[in-house]
Amino acid sequence: MQNPKTALELMKARYNAYVQGDIDFIKNTHDPKTAFGIDWNEAKEWSKNSKWLGLEIVSTFKGGVSDSDGIVEFKAKYIDLTTNEEVIHHERSYFVKKGKQWYYKGWLPILK
Repeated sequence: MQNPKTALELMKARYNAYVQGDIDFIKNTHDPKTAFGIDWNEAKEWSKNSKWLGLEIVSTFKGGVSDSDGIVEFKAKYIDLTTNEEVIHHERSYFVKKGKQWYYKGWLPILK
């Protein structure tokens, strides 16, 4: 997907990129200010060694067309092919918009 218009669209596109092993898309949509220290080879291996089973959007906060930031809470279910375990990755992702481009900035603690 080129230039998602909302944080939710970018979240879904990034999930699909992990499913397809498109780590370049993941890199290009990660805020450069928070991308230091990321092991992209590890991300590629995680993507490749996972059988992706689905994405559940838990909630969204802001992140619309006219917003400059937003939060998407999600659960991504997958099977870790190295251990054959089913895993649920639960995250609150923080997104920022620079110009017309949305970026993943990082994760936030899960609220209870």
